[in-house]
Amino acid sequence: MKEISYSKILLVAKNAHLYFFDTLNNIDVISGRRLVHFIKSDVGKHRLARYQLIIFLDSGFKANYPNIIKDFTEAKMILFFWNHLTQKYIDLLHTSREIGVIDSYYSFDPIEAKKYGLYHNSTFYTPCINLPLQIPDYDLFFGGNDKGRTQLAHVILDKCASLDISILLYIINGEKGFKNKGYLPYPKFLEFLINSNGILEIMQENQTGLTLRTMEAIFFKKKLVTTNKAIKHYLFYHPDNIFILGEDSLENLSKFLERDYHPLEHEKVNFFESQNWLDRFLFPEKELLNIEYRDSLLDG
Repeated sequence: MKEISYSKILLVAKNAHLYFFDTLNNIDVISGRRLVHFIKSDVGKHRLARYQLIIFLDSGFKANYPNIIKDFTEAKMILFFWNHLTQKYIDLLHTSREIGVIDSYYSFDPIEAKKYGLYHNSTFYTPCINLPLQIPDYDLFFGGNDKGRTQLAHVILDKCASLDISILLYIINGEKGFKNKGYLPYPKFLEFLINSNGILEIMQENQTGLTLRTMEAIFFKKKLVTTNKAIKHYLFYHPDNIFILGEDSLENLSKFLERDYHPLEHEKVNFFESQNWLDRFLFPEKELLNIEYRDSLLDG
């Protein structure tokens, strides 16, 4: 790929203001709905023509988006799956491949990338605030959509209560994401995170890729209690920082939470920073310099 400046990269998301997206100042971020309106005005067409790389995130992506804009841009188009490939995303992948406009397909999960014949690039994150130091009110915090996890969350809650470990659960129902009733805006979510010693992460069935909760844990130096057994194959894993439910003995959870956080090498955390994530699209050879996971992750 010819050299591309960051100002000529467009990230297309479900909502341009979700999570930490407002802090991505070096590239443009818009919603898919706004993107398709570009072709309805000369100003929009001109803006669309200046991009050299367009990265679609799977959430909110519609398979016809690239086809709608293809006559107004020469940009390389990438579809990046940063969610677990449930059936709806597998169907989306197949439909997009049949249309044939997307140039390259990527997954954040190296296991799923291998399974479905996709390129791999890590998930990404930018710490959008500096968390103030304060004495937490809770040991662990879990916040997110149900996605079949509520029952297990309450089982964990009951077990931890017997160990005198406090958990704050904030679970909402529905499949509409930020439009769900009770949706927790990301700044508010981070307020709960500030007030907790660690993060409880409950994965969806068959999910192994790194989640936003994992990124928050390593960037904000929070303890992580997770059901993701694959996480032990990642190079940032340290038993003082990450407790794996189903593998580590629950009786040791209190001691785990009491231990000091083990500082991680800068490069192991910075690997996931948004700027480096973008660079791996622009310079694919950087993927060969893998400091993300051990080869054993793909052996299973």
